Amino acid sequence: MPAEPGHRGTVGKPPGRALEHREHGGLGIGLQRAGNGGRIALEPRAVVGHRRIIPELARPAQRASPGGSPFDTLAAVAGWVDELREAAKRALPPVEGEIRVPGLLEPVEVIRDRWGVPHIYAETLDDLFLAQGFVVASERLFQLDAALRLANGRLATMFGELVVSMDRFARTVGWNRAGARIAAHHDEPSRRISLAYRAGVRAWLDVMTAKPAEYVVLDLEPDVPDDEGYWTSAAVLMAWGLSGNWDDELLRAEIADRLGWDAMLDLFPDLPSEAPSVVAGSRPYPPALDLLRDSPRMPAGQGSNNWVVAGSRSATGKPLLANDPHLAIQMPSIWFEVHLSAQGYEASGVALPFSPGVVIGRTAHHAWGFTNVGGDTQDLYVERLSEDGRAALYEGEWEPLTVQREEILVRGRDRPEVLEVRETRHGPLLDSYLVGRTNPVVVEGGIHETYSLRWTGYEHAVQPSAVLRMAGAGSFEEFREAVRTWECPGQNVVYADVEGTIGYQCTGLYPMRRKGDGTLPVPGWTQEFDWDGFIGFEELPWNVDPDEGFLATANNKVHGDAYPHLIGRDFLPPFRARRIVELLTATERHTRETFSAIQLDTVSLSAREIARHLVQTEPSSDRQKEAIAHLQDWDGDQAADSIAACIYQAWTKHIARQVLLPRMGPDLYAHYYGRRDGSNGFLFQTLPTLLSNPTARWFGANGRGARDDVLRRALDDAIEELAGRLGDDMDAWRWGAVHRAVFAGPLALIPDLAELFTGGVVEAGGDEQTICQGGFEPDHSYDVAVLPSWRQIVDLSDPDAAVGVHTTGQSGHPASAHWNDLIPLWAQGRHHPLAFTRQAVNAGAEATLTLAPR
Repeated sequence: MPAEPGHRGTVGKPPGRALEHREHGGLGIGLQRAGNGGRIALEPRAVVGHRRIIPELARPAQRASPGGSPFDTLAAVAGWVDELREAAKRALPPVEGEIRVPGLLEPVEVIRDRWGVPHIYAETLDDLFLAQGFVVASERLFQLDAALRLANGRLATMFGELVVSMDRFARTVGWNRAGARIAAHHDEPSRRISLAYRAGVRAWLDVMTAKPAEYVVLDLEPDVPDDEGYWTSAAVLMAWGLSGNWDDELLRAEIADRLGWDAMLDLFPDLPSEAPSVVAGSRPYPPALDLLRDSPRMPAGQGSNNWVVAGSRSATGKPLLANDPHLAIQMPSIWFEVHLSAQGYEASGVALPFSPGVVIGRTAHHAWGFTNVGGDTQDLYVERLSEDGRAALYEGEWEPLTVQREEILVRGRDRPEVLEVRETRHGPLLDSYLVGRTNPVVVEGGIHETYSLRWTGYEHAVQPSAVLRMAGAGSFEEFREAVRTWECPGQNVVYADVEGTIGYQCTGLYPMRRKGDGTLPVPGWTQEFDWDGFIGFEELPWNVDPDEGFLATANNKVHGDAYPHLIGRDFLPPFRARRIVELLTATERHTRETFSAIQLDTVSLSAREIARHLVQTEPSSDRQKEAIAHLQDWDGDQAADSIAACIYQAWTKHIARQVLLPRMGPDLYAHYYGRRDGSNGFLFQTLPTLLSNPTARWFGANGRGARDDVLRRALDDAIEELAGRLGDDMDAWRWGAVHRAVFAGPLALIPDLAELFTGGVVEAGGDEQTICQGGFEPDHSYDVAVLPSWRQIVDLSDPDAAVGVHTTGQSGHPASAHWNDLIPLWAQGRHHPLAFTRQAVNAGAEATLTLAPR
């Protein structure tokens, strides 16, 4: 079951001057992906265009006053930054000696290696997961607190007015309500390990002697409620980022309404050729663009790679497994590396800060890795509401709406903001959060129309106990059963064990629709478009020990055309999967080194194809001729030091601006082109078709002449842009010089604190279509937004032969030696050993801490 694929660079000295701040639009709430390494600034720098969860801030003048908005008067009084550095040092947790920990029954040993990775040994599962929560909180408390507040629509209690719209959106779509609903149905093992983990976090708060520096800046105290639903909301938020296409439905509806159905088919050529009545003509309900404009944007192109080869294709005679999940760039990393060992459970790999256990990793018997399926689990319904807005029409009857009263606490306000979220049988009405902008309008008969959202993730997620069953499986059949409860977000799971078995399982709940394919909003007043349950787990794609001797996925379509069910229509393009398969089949016997080279590959098959079209353009100047010459024999390798990649990316961006912007307008263009790698597939599907068959609709006149005029204008714009940024000498241009991974925490937005809270700046290669992921925000910034967040390679011939690396460092404390010590490894495409046996752990031990009962 093949599926989809960066460049190794050098570590250089930090740039001679600090990079300047730049506006980077919107709110960043995404979780995963990475790029290949070029040069890296190891010293903290001011930040350009990094992802963030709060808007750009004005330069502060003095410190914040308690209780007010944290940034109105925050400032750089003399010596204050030095005080913060000292506060950051005081917040460092102890890593040696003994700590008395409330809640423990027996002593727990925590052995840290040179990278700060804890190997936690306990007698019981309760003590093990309590210790995990304790250790994670000691290193990542602010990250954990902020993620939980974001997921529960409480971010304004931390950042005030700046993020009220984010909380309003979170409460409207109901991540908090979904968390409570799902937690109520957790099985007993899930409740037990979650309770132990939360107890560990509370235990750290009880013994903590100094709070992390971020709380000092914000003049704030940690706030981590002990409520299972509150914590489960973080899993709901992650599922939202990995399982949604509601915004794609809105985008298609808006394009069809603005430009007509035929134009929409040009931009989405895979859609049905006939227009559904619900999107034809003018629509009286809230414009889709308003909903898109006011919703938080997820980073484009989130995905992942995983592959596994059988022993017949490895040098050791045992399987090799690789995985690199692609998530939003952030500081610290979304992942926390850990090795957990107790009677009944042992696993090593990476965990999420808000959840117990190892999510991706290995045991002594087997290993596993995930990529996102990208199946369609969301549908938008056009609802007809009564004149008073209190009921929705369904099968000729008026059904009362459910009203959820949400109180949003805002730092600096005396009273909470009250939001009344209305819900139909399908889900929440999305206009609820458009305060002061758009309200449903009255149409004939006194009926309102608006959108509601149905989503699998409102009632289904991942049972925390799945980590126990995955680690405890003794065969692929048992492992398949273990991931049955991985309901949302659906994942492509690859597996390998010491017996030599390799396998694949698609997980998740995907609706069986009575009518429609989930690509466009549908009528909510009829049962025609209702769901009839979900595709059965036994009917989802899976495979074991294929004759080819390998399995690979990369968010591509994982089934053939004969598959009888609809998992989705918005899979990511197939180019990464094709490139992985190309490289897997090019080598007869693979090693850890060949797998590492594949993870770092920056060749884009789609870029190679598009470049063949572009070089046919007849240049009209020497500068155009010089630029085209760099693309003439280009193989599509978007290495950090590539001149051709630099020209290709800028040229295709300006082609899109020339072709799309005049017809779409700035807002619609931003949303369409911003999803260029997703369901619209602009670069890999739409653009090649438009270039091969130029029409007046997009080029102003039919034929190659009009097309080439547009291409030449776009090339001039690209050359002007790059010369302005990199200088006139085209031979000195590098893709990595404009395409950087900036690792910075949210508070690095404050200019005086940028150095303290920035971990490093890496020149990166690749883009969203390369194995080594380097996705960015198209037409906004070339800086990396999504990247390989964790690279692991597991050799099943030796329990201590596995290697891995995540993006930043184990600690969330800027004063820690492990704040950014993994960045050089990640940037150069290197890994560190993942010791598993006690002998290897002891050999690599640098600090040992005993957690003793209190």
